[in-house]
Amino acid sequence: MTEKKYYPWLLVLVYSMLGIFCPAAVTQFSMVVDDLAKALQVDQQIVLQADTCRAVCLVIAMFLSSYIYRRLGLRKTIALGLAFQALPQFIIPFAVSINSIPLFFIAKASQGLNAIAFPLYISAITMWIDKRYYALSTAIFNGSFTAGAGVGAWISGRIVPAMGWRSSFYIIGIMVVICSVPVLLLTRDRTVQNPAEPEIKHRGVYTNIVRNPVTWMCVFALLANTWVTQAVTVDMSVYSKSLNYSYSSIGNMMLIISAVTVISSIIAGAVSDAAAARSKNKIRARSIVMGAGYALSAAAAALIAPMAGVSFMALEITACMMMFGASWAIGVFWALPSEIYDPSDSVAGVAFCSGASNIPNPIASAVVGVVLGTRGYWGAAWMTCAATSVISLIASIMLSKQKAVSLSADSEGNR
Repeated sequence: MTEKKYYPWLLVLVYSMLGIFCPAAVTQFSMVVDDLAKALQVDQQIVLQADTCRAVCLVIAMFLSSYIYRRLGLRKTIALGLAFQALPQFIIPFAVSINSIPLFFIAKASQGLNAIAFPLYISAITMWIDKRYYALSTAIFNGSFTAGAGVGAWISGRIVPAMGWRSSFYIIGIMVVICSVPVLLLTRDRTVQNPAEPEIKHRGVYTNIVRNPVTWMCVFALLANTWVTQAVTVDMSVYSKSLNYSYSSIGNMMLIISAVTVISSIIAGAVSDAAAARSKNKIRARSIVMGAGYALSAAAAALIAPMAGVSFMALEITACMMMFGASWAIGVFWALPSEIYDPSDSVAGVAFCSGASNIPNPIASAVVGVVLGTRGYWGAAWMTCAATSVISLIASIMLSKQKAVSLSADSEGNR
């Protein structure tokens, strides 16, 4: 199967199908925050804090991804991640039915551990795909994750009024299980794992990755995408509800935002590949394309609150612009690690960039939704998205001035 020319694109396809329903669980959860709070007889903030715990576990999982991969291998690590994703969709409704807040928190938090698999999806795609299509292939995959946010909101918008909030959990969980089957059947590792390879070598590689300034430029270049995506995925529906919009209106808006951002991500990937093909410094070419997205995201984020006061359509258009910019950037970003790190160190590089850039994930959830949003300071909440977009724009500009490097070469003393 792996010898077939279509195999790499088949991986992209099945990973993307799965990618739709994993993040769908996040927006599906945020759409029923009110229902969960009423069922558990707690404040809305308590329910949102459970999602913040998920975000914390997500960051931890990304840092552990490379370590677990070296011990379990590619397919087993992905299978473990999928179990963490699917099971809570069935446990959470049960926890609410017995009014167990500890079980509710444990189930939601553990869902974040599915992120041990995320760097591996990216690495598996780039280890099999032709270098000419690094950005396009990873953009399609990342676009599916963005689409999932809209799918989760749309499902909740349709299912909750008709069948109740519990059904929305079950439907997402069942779809994750169904999509997991082809993923586990088709995933193959191209990297030869050598059991005799000393652990100190891996630690040396990781140390050099952490110490290299280019790595941190990558991390800050990814910061705004993490912050903006978290804010839109978790808090946009909460914000819209505070403006008294209906389930169906919010679900439709989130679906449109997702469609727009998927298109943005894919176009950005194609543009990035074309720019890199014409440039001697591929990092520079991709970084310039990436920075353009953050410029748009910063401008749109600053306009979210003012436009929300105009009309629902104005809010929807501005939110689409903000996510178009952030998704444009992510459509480019995941091609960069393949330009920076040796193939054998790709998992470690992607895992570190993913983990470090996602540290703001729980912070974004807490700041935008809990600290500012639930207190009515939504204008300030969306301005944090503008601020992080500016930071990532600056990082992209700095990254464009760097030359291609091989970090793993440093770890072995200029081998």
